[in-house]
Amino acid sequence: MTWPQDPWGRVLNGAVSPFELSAETQDIAHTAADLALERFGDALHSVYLSGGMARNMGSEAVFIIILRHMKRAVGLDLFCAAAALRVQKLHPDLQSCVFETFSWDEVFPADGRFSYSRFRIGVNSVAIAGRDLKRLIAPQKLTPAAANASIFGLNGRLRALQHRLKAVATESRVRASSRQFAHIALRGAFACVMTTEQVYSEDFATMAKYIALNLPERHATLNMLVQLSVQGTPSTLEALAIVDDVMSWLPKFAESWLDHNNPERDQTIKLV
Repeated sequence: MTWPQDPWGRVLNGAVSPFELSAETQDIAHTAADLALERFGDALHSVYLSGGMARNMGSEAVFIIILRHMKRAVGLDLFCAAAALRVQKLHPDLQSCVFETFSWDEVFPADGRFSYSRFRIGVNSVAIAGRDLKRLIAPQKLTPAAANASIFGLNGRLRALQHRLKAVATESRVRASSRQFAHIALRGAFACVMTTEQVYSEDFATMAKYIALNLPERHATLNMLVQLSVQGTPSTLEALAIVDDVMSWLPKFAESWLDHNNPERDQTIKLV
């Protein structure tokens, strides 16, 4: 599925309203919001549910936490990891859970650069605690600045997962790493064609379809990545065969995009 757009082609929020969330999703969201409030107190501005569960699709939850400031906000990575494990322990039917934290200045940067957190809130989120920021966020444009967020550093992330797959031994870790590789690869490859196609999606099969329009010779590999994105594979040999195939073309594809759109290799680029 592709995201709704306004008459000017800007991407609208694809999430459902709070009242349309299932009872189970609301219960999970309340758990996440309580953990955020307990940790950050008055520094907490708002909490959003993103990912597939924000659209009542699948069992993958992403929680975006916005802080008024970063004072006293130490150990954010540890909190995010611990909170995700806590939510999954309390709600074992969750397939995956991720927490992300951002400050107000990261949502609304003063230098005119692209804001990943603002884009995420704008295109796929439902407020579950605090004051909803979406009224302050205009529909998002599919510019090179938006695509850059998934392409900058892509090759390093893919190589790290490739090395991890060569090192891990247990089937569960191979499955998790291969699934993560498929997610990152599909998002990165889709970002490389997103501005040309002027469509947005977080559905991996849809991403693969639009990538294949630009790279028809990679159709078979893209189908394998879509399959990996669902459950991964417990087989190291199978995972590495797909990974090696992807690494033979995707890094070059991404670097070509960067050469054209971000030759300075800036982590974020200006919207215009």
